[in-house]
Amino acid sequence: MSMQRDVSDCSATRAGLERRLLLRPALSSPTPALFLDRDGVVIEDKHHLSHPDEVELCPGIHKLLNHAQQAGWAVVVITNQSGIARGYFDWEAYDAVTKHLLGLLDEDALSGIYANGHGPDAAADSWRKPSPAMLQAAAADLNLDLRRSLLVGDRLSDLQAGSRAGLRWVAHVGTGHGERERRQVLTWHQCGRSTKREADDLDLALLSTLQDFPLERITPIA
Repeated sequence: MSMQRDVSDCSATRAGLERRLLLRPALSSPTPALFLDRDGVVIEDKHHLSHPDEVELCPGIHKLLNHAQQAGWAVVVITNQSGIARGYFDWEAYDAVTKHLLGLLDEDALSGIYANGHGPDAAADSWRKPSPAMLQAAAADLNLDLRRSLLVGDRLSDLQAGSRAGLRWVAHVGTGHGERERRQVLTWHQCGRSTKREADDLDLALLSTLQDFPLERITPIA
């Protein structure tokens, strides 16, 4: 399966550690997006996954993507891939995993995939979550309305990125690293509300898996 769709643009920046793959053209008017972390949300977390044969979709992803597509929303994957900076695998291995992932999904399921290979020492303004930079780049590329967008992640850094990008609703799933990070997520959200800082007006949903996602949150675009 070719990774080139109707409109796609793959580029790397920041010394080769930031990469985007556009799978749709920019939308004609600002449109909400469903942002999804990759490992632990879209596919099962295999700890620095680097081989396409290990790709396994998480339960509920097809139903969620189909609903978002029918509602006219964009769907964007945003993923930290620190295994690249750590030397565990390279972009070629990442591309092979991405190609296989796209082959498991419907043809027009995704609007774009944003990835970075930064390690934990990345600059604050890099694409590495909890920075909101990947979401902001997607918004500029695809004409997305971040205030109306939603995000699902299994790590606190996913939710922080969504909050810092201006999203008003995020969901934390128990899959992947979710169970281990649930307490941190709750503390962060509660502290944000009490201090009127980050996350103070952010709605947080706690899900066991994607199968629990409240589909009514993704309303059809008129």
